[in-house]
Amino acid sequence: MIGAVDEILGVLGSPTRPPLVTITGPAGVGRTALLARLRDALADRGVRTTAIRFTPDGSTIPTSLALPRGEPHQRAKPPPPAAGTGPTWSPIRPAEGAHDNATLARWAAAATAARLLAAGPTALLVDDVQWADADTLAVLEALVRRLAGTPVSVVCAVRTPATGVLAAVGPPMLDRLRRDDLVHRVALRPLRREGIRQVVRGATQAVPDEWILTLLTWLTRGIPAALHGAIRWLCDHEALRVVDRHAYLVRCPYEVALPADHELVRMIRRLGPTTWSVAKGMAVLHPLGAAAPGLIGEVRALSPEQVRAHLAVLVQQGVLHRGRAGASWRFTLPLVGTSLRACLGPFERRQLAAKAVTAIWTGAAHCADPDYLTDQVAAAGRLVDPVRARAELLGRVMQGTDSERLQRAERWLRAAVDLAEGRAQRATTLLMHASICFADGDYERSLAGAQTVLREYSDQLNPEVSQELQGMAVGALHSMGDFAALEDIVSQRRRWPSDAGQEAITRTMALFSLDRWDEARVLLAGTRDSWAANPTSAGLGELFTAITELWSGNPEPFERGLANRDRRPLREVERHRMQWVNAYVTLLLTLGDLSRAEKLIIDENLDTGQLLLNNQALLEALRGHADTAIDLARRSMARNLALGHDTGRAAVQSAATALLLSQGRLTTARNLLAATRASNPVLGHLLTYAEAGLDRVLGETERATAKLTAAQHSARERGLVIGTEFAVRQLAEMALDSGQLDVAQGHLAEAERIAEAMRTSRTALYALLLRAVVEHDHDAGKECLRVARERGQSLELAGVLESLVRYGVGDTGLLPEAYEIYGELGALLHRARLRALMREHEIVVPGRQATVAESERLLAVLVAEGLSNKQLATVLRISDKSVEGRLSRLFSRTGLRSRIELAAALLGGDYPA
Repeated sequence: MIGAVDEILGVLGSPTRPPLVTITGPAGVGRTALLARLRDALADRGVRTTAIRFTPDGSTIPTSLALPRGEPHQRAKPPPPAAGTGPTWSPIRPAEGAHDNATLARWAAAATAARLLAAGPTALLVDDVQWADADTLAVLEALVRRLAGTPVSVVCAVRTPATGVLAAVGPPMLDRLRRDDLVHRVALRPLRREGIRQVVRGATQAVPDEWILTLLTWLTRGIPAALHGAIRWLCDHEALRVVDRHAYLVRCPYEVALPADHELVRMIRRLGPTTWSVAKGMAVLHPLGAAAPGLIGEVRALSPEQVRAHLAVLVQQGVLHRGRAGASWRFTLPLVGTSLRACLGPFERRQLAAKAVTAIWTGAAHCADPDYLTDQVAAAGRLVDPVRARAELLGRVMQGTDSERLQRAERWLRAAVDLAEGRAQRATTLLMHASICFADGDYERSLAGAQTVLREYSDQLNPEVSQELQGMAVGALHSMGDFAALEDIVSQRRRWPSDAGQEAITRTMALFSLDRWDEARVLLAGTRDSWAANPTSAGLGELFTAITELWSGNPEPFERGLANRDRRPLREVERHRMQWVNAYVTLLLTLGDLSRAEKLIIDENLDTGQLLLNNQALLEALRGHADTAIDLARRSMARNLALGHDTGRAAVQSAATALLLSQGRLTTARNLLAATRASNPVLGHLLTYAEAGLDRVLGETERATAKLTAAQHSARERGLVIGTEFAVRQLAEMALDSGQLDVAQGHLAEAERIAEAMRTSRTALYALLLRAVVEHDHDAGKECLRVARERGQSLELAGVLESLVRYGVGDTGLLPEAYEIYGELGALLHRARLRALMREHEIVVPGRQATVAESERLLAVLVAEGLSNKQLATVLRISDKSVEGRLSRLFSRTGLRSRIELAAALLGGDYPA
């Protein structure tokens, strides 16, 4: 739009400017917004503006040209004070008969021109010219001819496609003006994908996910008015969520709709009550193609001729598109179709849906989209055969529901609940509905449904289903933050009908959610005989035993489960197999055992896309694919903000924090940790270890030490060993840095105890590293390096290489290798610190020019993260004065004027390379 304003200003400012500029484009494309911006720009140049608009009845009224609602920019400024004593607006006066009388048209035009010319340089801005009648258009043409060569210009905004009088009179009029070089046309076109991206960024202050762009492109076809409305709907309904200044589509919405008073909806309502009624009917029935008009006639009691006439109006107005001689219909903007459906009353919606269902069932109509029929069956309810309807609804759900169809499936099952006959059907349908709601993140509905089934239909449940429902209820309670209810489950004050084995497993899950792993381990061991009889309970009991023992430092049950996975209960049931595989992949990745996790995935013949998002993110983090890992970690947080009971949540966000820290994105990392903590994740001590790393970089070593020590104490109280090697390594390094060798030796001993208990390659690696750097044991250093290379985890390997050299145990020739790895990871901060170490050891840093640019970019990142000058000096290990000098050079070279502009440039990818 800025380009169009500049184009018009250029035309109006040229010596041979034409007196008329026309702005054309479809409804909602931004014609009024362009006039508003043009008025502001002309006012800044001292040009007086007068703004009027036509109304549907053909009259003219003054207008303030305020930007449309939803425009993410500042509203247009008030009109500037009028110059001289002339009127503040000058309408084009009506002149009856002017279309057939050129003299009358010129006389009316002369009166208007005189008033405009008396004010000096002026622009007459005319909106909605499509509503003008033939006489007024004749006066307008005469006015344009009269103003040629004067300091007055006319800018007209016209909606296309042209209809009514304008369609007949407009084209010949423009042809005449064009032949005489009196008109310049500016055609506003819908936004392309990049333009849509910029609008979403402006509205959300975040970089949009590609799925958002795809959805908005399809819904709005790039029409700005529709686009702003759709974005607002997605935000209001929490379908779009921002994490770390990135916007994600967290659920595929069933029907995005504009408000009933939106201009694109009111435009159709103004076409008259019958046309409005036909349009709403087509919003439901248009997928039925050639059969749709006849069905609308039946519902609305209209003759075929009447329906065709109203459909022709909708086509002429650009609302509908008629394809293949009426064999297919579609709304030009799909968002308008969904908005019209939202305007239907409850019975009206059911009536239209029932008509569609009956037509398809009888063969009178067809639709290629199988979900369409199911949608209409759900909407029709008992207006169609309830037995057949319920079978249709459940049949579609049973065929599989991916993440993009969860909301539709939830509606189908809600309708199926109302159609259920008898207790057995109702229990089954409620169970399916609760499961779909849980998968879609609607934990309140999921919990309500699960508890209804458990309490009122327990006689309809087998032990396996009962156990799964109780687990779902526990997960929902945690996600809703109802920890008092979880405590009641543990203490048996809240109980559901079940046997002793099921109850033991449910109490264990509640303890998991409360992060009380040692108590869970004791409970499982003491109730094994009760839960071993039920296959579902037994499968969960064995899995939970492996987890609790592993977290407490006993890997034996875990290793047995991994070795004997082919013999685990219910392995032949796909959902149980996937639950087990995801659980074991989570465990292996949390242990840092990338190679065995990848082997398990291959052995189970799975694609990584089938894993939980947390597992996908942690896999990429350990593989060294930093940007992909961070994106997946953000996406996981966006989609499952409340899902803290997922044991991989803390591990993956800790890994993402380490990657963000390496890139210098310290505030982003801290914000991500805070968002993760808000979901009350299990294994929360892992987040503290990651947070301490941020404190260390900022020079707050005492705070880091206090946090690590407290977290270690808390972990020991809960019987947790998992992840404690992270804390021990940091504590030992800080002790060495402060010259406390005896303290460091105590941490070395602790690291070796952890390694002996856990027997993982990571705990062994950390124990070897600490032995090397604390005791200056070169053999341990060599073994440590061998293990790190064998593990093949980029960030970890580079850190080991750096530590061995920094503490005088490794060959300085290792530093270039670490430097290259950090470069591949985009680890700007780690590279900067390593450069200092390389210079200290007189190792040439490659690429001096690239190094300067990289240092400047790191400074830009740190500034955009909101660090103060003092913090910048600490992080970069330079003086305050050096910081001031670097900042001055940064802003001078980039042309950016503030920290805010700098942050925006980095976010949008506009930072000068």
